[in-house]
Amino acid sequence: MAGGKESPRQKMIGMMYLVLTALLALQVSSAIIQKFKFLDDSLQVAKNSAEKINGQTKQKIQKAVGDAGNKASDVAILTKAEKVRAETSKVIAMLDKLRSELIETTGGREEDGSYKGAKEETAVEVIMVGPEGSKKGKGYVLQQELNNYSKNLSQIVGEKSLPYTPLALDGKDDVSFKNDKEQKNKDFANLNFAQTPMVAALAVISTKQAEVLKLESLALEDLASEVGAETIKFD
Repeated sequence: MAGGKESPRQKMIGMMYLVLTALLALQVSSAIIQKFKFLDDSLQVAKNSAEKINGQTKQKIQKAVGDAGNKASDVAILTKAEKVRAETSKVIAMLDKLRSELIETTGGREEDGSYKGAKEETAVEVIMVGPEGSKKGKGYVLQQELNNYSKNLSQIVGEKSLPYTPLALDGKDDVSFKNDKEQKNKDFANLNFAQTPMVAALAVISTKQAEVLKLESLALEDLASEVGAETIKFD
């Protein structure tokens, strides 16, 4: 399948996720909070870059279809690419809205741009996990939306080309936690947002945005190959 090999940017995002999981296991200090902020900022830069590149890939598909005379079979591929982009835009917008809610609920920003509630944990847990045992927090909605996104892209592109891979896992299914006695029995919401500083929760959301855009990239590259649109290469 096109895009089977990870780009340097995708490898970097994977490494950032490993750093994030390691930081979550450490005792929170001002230095750790700063590292979460740096990690989140870096992931947001990568997110913006990936959105631009994926948009350009879709444009290349559109151009290739037009250059070939807008054949029905090619137009069908372009329609799939447009559906992929629409699904992605919806999920990214939802994640951006969730980021804004966490920032505003915990006090917003200082004049220098830093977060007033960077260390806040209780408000994050109330929003993302909800009352204990209720499973009514937004983290559960997020899990469903992320996994539905992956499933939808698989259906658009084809299971053979883009097998369904859930993006939001419970502890027992996540390779980073399934062998951890304390974490493996936690569901996705508790695993990522319970007793978690606000800035760390932002980094988790940014990681999920990066994973969404990576999946979109794979889907678009596969569709591009079907109409002879070469993958755009960037340094």
